[in-house]
Amino acid sequence: MATVLKEVRVADWNESLCGCFNGIGSCLWVLCIPYGACCLQGMAIQIATEGTEGCFLPCWVGACWWPTGMALNRGNIRGLFRIQGNWLCDCCIHYYCFPFASCQEYREARYRMG
Repeated sequence: MATVLKEVRVADWNESLCGCFNGIGSCLWVLCIPYGACCLQGMAIQIATEGTEGCFLPCWVGACWWPTGMALNRGNIRGLFRIQGNWLCDCCIHYYCFPFASCQEYREARYRMG
């Protein structure tokens, strides 16, 4: 019996990490609101799951267990959109430049979900 392997395409991010001018509103949200990056990441997950997963739990996880929680959320977004990467890179990105990463995730979710 032959085994057929299904090809899974892995994509890159459509939105740049430093592309804040593509979505200035999200950048202002992150800079002006306390825990804005966590909230924005929660909204990105809500958009990516088409509302089946709320934004409160991802926001809370990101806020309470930064940067690990935010890296886990980024991994969820990557998994939903089949974006290449790994948890260690996600953790480093959120440790060193979490405002940019949260904005990127939000813009990516909006881009891919229309």
